[in-house]
Amino acid sequence: MRRAAILFFTLALAACGGAPAAPADAPTSLPGAPPAPPAAVDRTGLPTPAAAPDWQPPAVSTWTMPNGITVWYLKQDQAPLLSLRLVLPRGAATDPRGKAGLTALTADMLDEGAAGKSALELNEAFQRLATDYGVSPATDGVIVAADLLADTLEPSLALVADVLLRPDFPAEEFERRKTQHLARALAAEADPGGTATVVLRRVLFGHGYGSRPAGGVRSTLSDLTLADVKAQYAAVFKPKGATLVAVGAVQPHTLKGALDKALGGWTGAPSATPRVVHKALPAPGIYLADFPGNTQSSVTVARIVPGVDATEDYFASEVFNRTLGGAFTSRLNLNLREDKGYTYGARAGFNRWRQAGFYGLSASVKADTTKASIEEMLGELRRVTGEKPLTTQERDEAVGGMLLGFPGRFERMASVAGQLASLALDGRDPDWYRQWPEKVKAVRAEDAQAAANRYAQPVERFVIVVAGDRAALEPSLKTLGLPILPYDAQGNPISEKAPAAQEAPAAKKPAAKKPAAQ
Repeated sequence: MRRAAILFFTLALAACGGAPAAPADAPTSLPGAPPAPPAAVDRTGLPTPAAAPDWQPPAVSTWTMPNGITVWYLKQDQAPLLSLRLVLPRGAATDPRGKAGLTALTADMLDEGAAGKSALELNEAFQRLATDYGVSPATDGVIVAADLLADTLEPSLALVADVLLRPDFPAEEFERRKTQHLARALAAEADPGGTATVVLRRVLFGHGYGSRPAGGVRSTLSDLTLADVKAQYAAVFKPKGATLVAVGAVQPHTLKGALDKALGGWTGAPSATPRVVHKALPAPGIYLADFPGNTQSSVTVARIVPGVDATEDYFASEVFNRTLGGAFTSRLNLNLREDKGYTYGARAGFNRWRQAGFYGLSASVKADTTKASIEEMLGELRRVTGEKPLTTQERDEAVGGMLLGFPGRFERMASVAGQLASLALDGRDPDWYRQWPEKVKAVRAEDAQAAANRYAQPVERFVIVVAGDRAALEPSLKTLGLPILPYDAQGNPISEKAPAAQEAPAAKKPAAKKPAAQ
């Protein structure tokens, strides 16, 4: 049958005026000649990585709407889709003391009824348009997302505008969503890893900026009221200073017209201000959250570092971290996992917000290796600034790995929109990623070592947070010579030894007395 088909197409082509031309790279060997032998492969060693691609993201176009929204536009027409991300410049850092989670609950309430439509009606309207809507609160902002078909831009934007500009905040939906947030917070308290992060933020940042997760904890969620939500909405959800990222198959004039129609009447500037950064350094110690009977411990060793706004050695610090704990082949993971067998994986990394951040090493380890794991983490920090500094080979492997993984961040429209939204959240320029590959390549081994010296020492600046079985761990942890300071799963100290009292709303100033009537 195959031969008959070939004969049929050959005759058909001949009838149309001739046989097809041979491709330019057609082999010149005679029929029946043996094929060329394959290139020799050296199998005596491990394969080497391919060369890093010379690639950078395409340029982003920008303009500013009259109401203060800056638009970042990138056309990608490989599919008839559009990804939108609206980044508002105020976030969970503006939650009043004792009310962590307020911005998250407010954002969650936006689509629980708006412009006279119920939550179910809004959901059905988005589904009919095949539009995915979502909202994500962060420390420094709120990201409103919509992924849609390009030809439904106007009706989809109209729905998003209803949610943003005209929320109804129905009382019954508030009670339902608050109950769900409380239930989620309660469930999170059963996770040692999540609890370790909650405790760490409270220990490092006290009652100030960055001290609580965006979603809050039970003790800060329980007293939130609908009036709190309405006040936070009025203070946070304003257009001035916001950035709208648009990536997809839409022409600029079409996008401009749709944005002006849907959001042009939205005005105002946010009045909420972030909490003040807690300046005092945490007391040295082992901050322990008790998980009775746990066979594993979640261990974190961390210290305060400058935030995005004050970080001048970002690229050097990332190269240093990739060698120490940012990759599977890092020193930390090869030590704790491959050599010692204490854990399935150990990692290190920077967590930076605009005004502050922390650098931490963490792992979930077998309970009976908790003390040894802490000693190895501290040992890696000492070695990288002492007897075992970073090598040129480690620098080359770190830079190569970062460059090889870079294009993967931009595989889908939604991924591209998310990457750009993260830049807006951090206050960076839209072309920052276009400069990223060259700035990574420019990091020298001595630059990475200088970053190691800055962030990995002195080891005494690092606090130790452990979430595990206190009864089983305490005897061995005491031998480390540090005070053990118990905390609960909501990040509150439960001992007089701890340096901070349980969080409560900030005291209100007494109202001024009215003058007596004359």
